[in-house]
Amino acid sequence: MDIIVSTTPNLEGYRITSYVGPIVIPTIGAASMMRDWLAGFTDFFGGKSKSYQEVFAKFINDGVKEMIRQARDHGANAIVNLRIETTNVTGGKSVLFIILYGTAVIVEKIEPSEPDIEEESDA
Repeated sequence: MDIIVSTTPNLEGYRITSYVGPIVIPTIGAASMMRDWLAGFTDFFGGKSKSYQEVFAKFINDGVKEMIRQARDHGANAIVNLRIETTNVTGGKSVLFIILYGTAVIVEKIEPSEPDIEEESDA
């Protein structure tokens, strides 16, 4: 069963039939000392730190995979209203704290209805 994941509270073309409950995934991870050192150059000279972007993306992707696993384990087939919050905790080295949360639901596809066609009369 595929799990639909959305940042919106509703899914176009689907009806929510049951709310399974909230799913909360806290993730804490540290970047390596080498990444911290290289990011220092980026901070000084400006620009993006590709190594931090990769670590951050991995934490989020792993978190979403865990959300999907938990939703599936509870019988849901969708997660709506996905939210991601982050903070950077420093204490010698950078530690990322990421929390992902959303609502696991059961949805059913809405069948498109026939368009109403008014017949015109030649009066």
